[in-house]
Formats: sequence, C-alpha cells, structure tokens
Amino acid sequence: MTLRGSDALGALLLVTASVLAALSFSRGASPEERPVVRPRPELAFSDDVRACESCHPRQTAEWRRSAMAHAADSPLFLSLEMLIEEQIGRSDDCPDGAGVLRSVGAEPACRDPASGLSLTGSGGEGWCVSCHAPGENLTGGRPSWGRRASDNLPLSGLLSRAGRDGVGCTVCHQVTHPQAARNRAYEGNASWRSTATGGNFPFRISTADREDRIGNSGYALEPEVLLASTRGEDPLVVGGAHRALADDDREYLASSEMCGTCHDVRLFGTDVLGAARGEHFKRLRNGYSEWRAFKSGREARGESAPSCQGCHLSTFPGVCVADPSVAEGPGGCPPGTRLEPREPGVQPLGLVATSSTEPRPLHPHYFSGVDVPLAPAFDVALAGETTLDLAGIPLGIRARRDILLARSVTLELGAIRRGTGTLAVPVTVENVGAGHRVPAGFSQERELWVHLRVTDARGAVVYEVGRVERADQDLADKDFLDVGTDDRRTDARGRPVGLFGADVADGPDVPRWEPPPEDGGTRFRGRGLISFQNGFLRCVRCRGVVDASGRCQPLPGQTSTRAARYEDGDYDPDTGACSSNLVGSAALFETYFPVGALDATRGIVKAPDAIIDTRSLPPEVPITHVYELESPPGPLVVEARLLFRAFPPYLLRAFAAYERNKDAQGRRPGGPLIDLRALERLDIVEVARVRREVDG
Repeated sequence: MTLRGSDALGALLLVTASVLAALSFSRGASPEERPVVRPRPELAFSDDVRACESCHPRQTAEWRRSAMAHAADSPLFLSLEMLIEEQIGRSDDCPDGAGVLRSVGAEPACRDPASGLSLTGSGGEGWCVSCHAPGENLTGGRPSWGRRASDNLPLSGLLSRAGRDGVGCTVCHQVTHPQAARNRAYEGNASWRSTATGGNFPFRISTADREDRIGNSGYALEPEVLLASTRGEDPLVVGGAHRALADDDREYLASSEMCGTCHDVRLFGTDVLGAARGEHFKRLRNGYSEWRAFKSGREARGESAPSCQGCHLSTFPGVCVADPSVAEGPGGCPPGTRLEPREPGVQPLGLVATSSTEPRPLHPHYFSGVDVPLAPAFDVALAGETTLDLAGIPLGIRARRDILLARSVTLELGAIRRGTGTLAVPVTVENVGAGHRVPAGFSQERELWVHLRVTDARGAVVYEVGRVERADQDLADKDFLDVGTDDRRTDARGRPVGLFGADVADGPDVPRWEPPPEDGGTRFRGRGLISFQNGFLRCVRCRGVVDASGRCQPLPGQTSTRAARYEDGDYDPDTGACSSNLVGSAALFETYFPVGALDATRGIVKAPDAIIDTRSLPPEVPITHVYELESPPGPLVVEARLLFRAFPPYLLRAFAAYERNKDAQGRRPGGPLIDLRALERLDIVEVARVRREVDG
C-alpha cells in the first residue's frame, strides 16, 4: 500500500511516539527511577487531526462534535464565499468574477475599468480561508483564483487536507503569538486596497489591535513549536511524540487575544457609520472587541473578567448531575438530572493523553456555542445526544447550546399598568452571562426575539407578536415577496443586478419603537417585534418625496415594497461618505443579506455600506421595551417567551436557490453547495418564559 505524503508523515509521527513510549516505560522502573531520556529524532509534521487522535482521543472526539471541526465545510460559508468571489467585480471584462478575497493566480487579475487597478485580492487575499481553513497557512499553500471557468471552483475543491480539517489541533496548538510583519511575510489580512485610488487602509488602527494582531487571522503558526528536534534541550512530552509547550506559548494559547485574531472580522470598505470613529473598514464580527470592552468595564469596578477559554473551554455554565426527582431535565440536561452551575474557568479532572499517569485539569474541546453544523459531514443525530461525559457535560450540541443560552440571557415582565382601555407591559431582557454582546458571532444573521401573547378571561387573543409555528417559518415583522437569486440579469456593463436583493413589505409584526433601537439606548416604547438581530445598511437616495423631517415618503405606486421609494446613493468606500438627498440615518436603508443588491431587480451586488451592531444586547445592561396596547376590561394573562434561532430561514432559502441556479449553469461540478435540507437543522430554542395574571 502506498501512503500519500500527509498520511506517511502522520504514520511516522505515531510510530515515533510508540517507539519512544516503549523506551520510556521499559524495564518496569518507577517514574522516579526512570532515566530522563532525551532522544532527538526528527519529529514528523502532520497536517491531519487523525495524527493526534491516538494519544488524545477525548479531545478529538469532543472537537468532532463542534462547529470548529466544520468551519471549512459549512455549506452556508462555502456558498457565501463563492458568491463574493464570482459576483463582486463581475463584468463583461471579468465574466467569472474578480476573486476579491482570493490570491492572484496564474491568470491575469481582473481590473477596475476606471482606475486599471487590480480587483483580484483587493479585499484581502485569503480573507475567508485564513480563519475558516487556517491549516492552509501551515502547508504554505493558498487557493488561487483565475478568470478561466476551470478555475472557478469552490473552496471545497481547492483546500488541502489541513484546510479541510477546519479549525483543528494542528492549528490551535501551533499558534504561539501574534504574527509580526518583521518575522514573516504573512501577518493575516492587515489591510485592504482601494481599487479606485490605490489607497491602502489598515484593519487594525488601535495600538492594542496592532500589537496583538486582532482581527483577520493575525496569528503566528509555527510547526516547530511542537515538532522541532533541534531546539537545544527543550523537553519532550512523555512518550516523545512532540515537544512540551513552553510557558509563554501555553500562556498565549490560553489568552483571549489568541481567539481575537479570528473572532473579530473586519471587512473591506469604510463603514458609513464607523467613519466617524476613524475606522476605514466594516466590523462584521466584534467578538473580541466586545469582550475587551466587557473586561475594561469589569476592571473599572474592581472585578475580573473570564477569558474566552474560561467560558467556551470549561464546564461553564454548568454540568448535569443525577437527581431522580427531576422528570425532565431543565435547560438541556437529560431526564433524571438537574443543572449544577459552574463558574467560568472551572475544569474537570482527567488524563490529558493516553500516556498520562495522573489526572490533571482538562479543557473540554466541545467549543460550545449556538450552531448546529449545517455540513452534511456532521451527523445530525450527534446533535441530539443526551448522554453525559464523565464530567457531566452533555455530548449533544443542542443540549450544550440550550444550557449556554439559558445561562446567558434573562427575561422579565415588569410592573404591568392598566389605564382606561390601555395596557403598558414592560419587557426586560438582559445579557447576564456572556462576555460579549448577544447574539454574538454573525449577529446580523442570528435571531433573538420575544414572543408576547396577551389573552382575556375567555382565552381570546388580545395582542400577539413574535409567534412562529415552525423552525423554517420566517418572523412576521417583514414579508419577503421576492429575492433575487438568478445572476443572469445584468446591466450595460455586464454586472449582475438585483442579485440577493429582496422585495420586502412590512409584516403584521413590524417594529414601531421609539427611539429606534439601532440608535442605541436602554428603554423603548411602542409595539411590534422585539428583535436583537443586528443588520446591514445601504446608502440610498429618495426618489419619492423628502418630507419636512428629512424622511423619504412614497409617491403613488411606491408603497408595495420598502425599497420602492429609494434608489442607490453614491457611496465612497475610501471615505465612507454617503452622497444622498437624505441626511444621517435617513440615508441608510436596511437590507437583509451580507452581500446583495438594493432589491430583487435593482442595484449591483456588493457588500453593505454600513453595519448595525447596536441592536444586540451588551453585557450586564438591562434593555426594556414597554408595550403600549389597547386593552378590554376584565382579567388578562400576559405571557412572554424569549426565543433564539441560529439563522433566519430566508437566508438559507436564498442561498439554496442561488446554488440551484449555478448548478443548472454547470458551475458546480460537485453539485449545489447548499440545499433546502439545511432548513431541517434549524431549531427554535426557548431561552426563557414568564407569565403574569393581570386583575380586571
């Protein structure tokens, strides 16, 4: 049998470990009597997680149940990355798209027709790859992009074995410090390049961000940290499979700054709103920045803040312990058990490796979060497991998600006041357990909302908002009449129009809150849906009538959809300026896709011009919405539920339709990257429920 290179290297690593283990434990000597053996064999590099599995089966089994293991084969990620590469910058001169986030391949780069500057790679070469498939940076490879149809391949057809492992052992355990430009050419995506002026704009502008290489994959990967055999007398682990981590390497591995290199994501182009802060980029994800603000607030009060690992690689928020009196385990625990809270950083005891002789504190490697992986490679049956591990942590990702959400956010009904024919219902939601805003991560596509129901003495509904019957049903604050998913409609320059734009009308649950929650604040009055989902904005002009308050009002025939009264404004990605006949927030129109057009028939596909990141819940700040409702006489019952869903159905449906079209065009050799089966993995999670009876 012939082994390919990576398999041979992995096999050599395992054989080396086995031989050294036999040498170390021969002759039956006690640990105190054994000689210190320091052989210096050539330790083989392996790009395969399986090379770690024989010595660390527990960690790899837990990792396989995590979203980290599927960072590179998530169907939604693959389709979004492909959409960006094949549609942004597409024109008659660049019919296959510009590849703005990939590196320049053998073929000529696509160029801006006005400036002549390269579009290919201008947003950051490997911008997606370096965090979703960081193993590519271990092997020295980087998927390239050419203009030929044969090069127009999804990442799933380009990645190496290391890349296909997603965020695996060979990455995290060989990250030693932030990458510095003076050490190597690679420092993550430190900047983006304007295709209009050639200007270069940094993604990291604060001193701390530059020092720690926060955002866009600024990590240093060094295989020699574990596998070098020529670093003096550096000790090996028992068995000799690899080096023992040095103290400073271990300290960085346990730091939030390590996580911050990928869990802050900065996008090319200047945010219209962020320009006032001097930021010439867009904050797509702010996990680390939000944590740093949380940490500063805690320290100002003389309190400490747990690290990212303290919450996501420990027994926090709790373990399930046996309790026969509990018929149904609350908050994710299986029947016959109850949740016993654990503070961040509390670790279980166990053997780190198969060669370990004594228990020590362990880091669970589930990386517990809110996603059920959409990848077909993830057996969805694993998500619903109710079995507990030896520490009392559920193996199933759904149970761990439910426990995490229940500990993170609380829901309360305040003092309900009745007037003559009126009812005021205060609903307070607070982020009490997360060191970042909630929802976190891809917060523009996470849904966290309140289902409120008021009934009278006969059970008749007086008011209801936020009700969803099925996990694949969209919320009723908006109605998607049409979504542009066919890229064959183009303008005079061959650019796609209407793609991933949506014709949206108001739904029965349309929010009517004052002040607008996206403007910030902690208390609002009105009615409609309470939603903490962030969003995307586009610079627009009013083609209706600008009223005395500076708002755009529709002309006759412009009322059928939200966008009908608008047209695209003039957005400058270098400065973030939005040229419009509207002023301030009135010049920004909310869209619902991370890349898209103004509506289903108008506007070229592009990234958003600004990003809303203020609707989500900041840590330890109660947010209150007071419903002002009409009320009949007599007793009432008010019920509220706080609900969560990882992705909105409209998002998955749109990408499934896009992939269906591309497959029909012969552009998906392996078939659609995502299909409607992804909807089957959506869950609506009830995070909290409260009920109050109101006297007549």
